[in-house]
Amino acid sequence: MNGNNLSKINYGIFSMLFGFTFYPVKYSKFPIFHNAFDTYWETLFTFILRYMMKKFILFLMISGLLIGGAKEFDLKVSKVRKFMKRESLTGMLLSTQRNFAWLTDGGTSTVVIASEIGTVSLLVTLKKVYLLAPNDEVRRFMDEELKGLNVEPVVFKWYEDVDSGKKLSLAKKLGGPSLGSDLKLPGIIFIENRFKTLRYVLTPEEIKRYRLVAREAAEAAEAVAREIKRGMSEGEIRALTSYELYKRGLVPTVLLIGVDSGFMKYRHVIPKGRKLKKYAQVNICAKKWGLVVAVTRLVHFGPLPKKIRKRQNVAEKVYAAFMYGLRPGAKVSKVFREAVEVYSKYGYPHEWENHHQGGAIGYNEREYIATLNSKEVVHLNQAFAFNPTLEGAKVEDTVLVTKKGIDVLSYTGNWPYKKVKYKEKTYLVPDILIR
Repeated sequence: MNGNNLSKINYGIFSMLFGFTFYPVKYSKFPIFHNAFDTYWETLFTFILRYMMKKFILFLMISGLLIGGAKEFDLKVSKVRKFMKRESLTGMLLSTQRNFAWLTDGGTSTVVIASEIGTVSLLVTLKKVYLLAPNDEVRRFMDEELKGLNVEPVVFKWYEDVDSGKKLSLAKKLGGPSLGSDLKLPGIIFIENRFKTLRYVLTPEEIKRYRLVAREAAEAAEAVAREIKRGMSEGEIRALTSYELYKRGLVPTVLLIGVDSGFMKYRHVIPKGRKLKKYAQVNICAKKWGLVVAVTRLVHFGPLPKKIRKRQNVAEKVYAAFMYGLRPGAKVSKVFREAVEVYSKYGYPHEWENHHQGGAIGYNEREYIATLNSKEVVHLNQAFAFNPTLEGAKVEDTVLVTKKGIDVLSYTGNWPYKKVKYKEKTYLVPDILIR
């Protein structure tokens, strides 16, 4: 089920509940009728009223099942066309998995998991939206990913694209003389760096989906941290992590699993066969409906050494400073500068240079990585995943900037969190699980 279908079902359930709530209501008794003659008018009035109610309820139920996801799709197509006009484009070719998922309300164009390129492309022009697809893919896409959306299929034989680049030639023909693309392709304007800004601000429907994905991703990581045992290899922990994600319908895109010396030495630790003695990191990025969640969970067997506790406390303070800076309109460079100065305050002035600190997230593991020179600003309803780290210490959650402040999307309520104060604000920060 993609996000488009989820929207339809939510709306449909509401409509059906509304309909079935009122459908059995009887209108046969009205105090204004006092004699047998008036009973005729009562009966006629009741018949007409019930007939009208049936029609109205039927309309609600049908519209609820058909309208839901199309509204979000139409809104995004409108955004793309406004972007095209600003950039003087006659067409926009979208071939990456992330942009397909974004435009189609959570659809998937994935065949090769490790590739950013989908098996089909969407072409948006000023009048139409086309699906450019080989003959062996078009039926599934129209049935499952694009059902109910105003998309016109343009089909070619699979071997025509292999032999002569048929999809690209069709895109150029239909897309007009000034064609933009999210991939670097010959004769087409590469414009992804500006196009991706359309993904930054999440719609209400995307936020609903993101909450579900974030919670499931965090639940998976936390389940692994509680299930693993001493003596398990990093590879076994990675396999368990993959299982916990896939059984929830999520696809892992990053699996940084490290134990003991590996986690202590390397910031991006890759499973190499080391076996767990006392300390493990479960660091994941996982996606569903195109939306990516980043989470790190740490687990230690036995009492936590003081040096790790000290470093983790610093990472938590830095994280709280990042959260404090995430306010609509704030310059990301300023948010970054204030947060990394916390490292210096606690005696680690150059620690931030040893690993990137995270940034905006959404349909990419990071839509951009924050630095001292970032040009971006924070938006309302934009997601972020900051990940301050020191040797053997790290904090990472996926959060949303809202009118009320920071909403921790990956909070499950089943993991040890600390309340960390920064200036006048207090933030929930994931801590180390002690087993």
